[in-house]
Amino acid sequence: MSEENDNVAPLNKDKNDWMPDDQKVEQVNTENDEKNPIDALNSSVQKIQLKSNETNEESDDYTVPLENDNSLNTASSDFTKTTISREIMQTTGKYFVLRQIFKNVSNMKDNDIRWSEIEEHFGVACMSMCRKKDFLSFCCLQSTDTGKWMIEVRQQLVLISNRIEKVREGNATFTNIGKKCNTSGWSSFMNWAKSQKDFLVDDQLTVEIHVKIKKTTGIYKDNLRSFDETMEEFSDVVLVVNGEKFYVLKKFLAVHSSYFKSLFLGQFQESKRSEITLTGIDADDFQNYLELLYGDNPIDEITVEGILLVADMYDTPLVIRKCEEFLLKESKKTLKKKFQMSMKYHLEALKKQCLDKIKSVADIRSVLPEDIRELDPSIMPELLKKSLALHDPK
Repeated sequence: MSEENDNVAPLNKDKNDWMPDDQKVEQVNTENDEKNPIDALNSSVQKIQLKSNETNEESDDYTVPLENDNSLNTASSDFTKTTISREIMQTTGKYFVLRQIFKNVSNMKDNDIRWSEIEEHFGVACMSMCRKKDFLSFCCLQSTDTGKWMIEVRQQLVLISNRIEKVREGNATFTNIGKKCNTSGWSSFMNWAKSQKDFLVDDQLTVEIHVKIKKTTGIYKDNLRSFDETMEEFSDVVLVVNGEKFYVLKKFLAVHSSYFKSLFLGQFQESKRSEITLTGIDADDFQNYLELLYGDNPIDEITVEGILLVADMYDTPLVIRKCEEFLLKESKKTLKKKFQMSMKYHLEALKKQCLDKIKSVADIRSVLPEDIRELDPSIMPELLKKSLALHDPK
């Protein structure tokens, strides 16, 4: 094999990138800070980020004002919050956001714990909030797996009010190995009295945690097939994902994926390389993706979303169809989770099944995100029709 190597980011069908439009980072123009308050705020956000990058600390903590003067309207506040999330957290790969509104917060006593709604993403779910004497604390992640597990993440926890936004971020490892509690987080996120004064709105605390999963251990089952150096004589290219090498055949992948067809058989420089690094995906997810292509069945409740992420990124209809069949016929995921996945990965049959299962106003509420603005606009007409039909069966 040749020693040549190159980093290859996913190729978009439009030759931009594979990130959805609602996740792309807005380019910030700071040339007219004094004239434009939105640009001025974005400039301050950039300076905060640069300062954060220079310190190389494991955890960064800062507060961003959302309304410094009367010239900043609601639109600018929303733009600022969105910019913070996008600039600091890379939203490609195994990225997700948990959002929770904790109620009756002022009644919490010492060591009182509130759990968020269970919301599974890539085998990871839920967060908790706790009052520990004079501090507000958070335990941020928990695995849905019952065995021994470990999750390495880059996370950003955000408290939101009408006036101010408290942001704290850093690397973290969550595990149940050798511990009584299988969660961890920030034990002293901020002073309890200050959190009540600055962030409590109608006795409710709005919290977001933005998570980028870097590595998981013990969550996925053992591999069903090898793609290591033992397969070298049967391969003609090596794909490297997070340092792990996969020995595969170019034409086999090209048959199933338009992305790999362009990469291997097109005019790209990479088509002549014998070793290529893929970015933006997880090695375990890619292993499962390949196993499914080669005829094995690695799909289960935990692996299906990661496989779908890779299959969607690399435009692989066979893998997408098999994942959708599992979600349609076997999966025990909640209606809300299935509905989210049907929209994110454009699974029309699954979306239809989810809509058919909505039989009441309570069902409609159950599939809606905490922040209604996160709902895909294309689904709004369908939900409106459902709502009208439920209110007027005739």
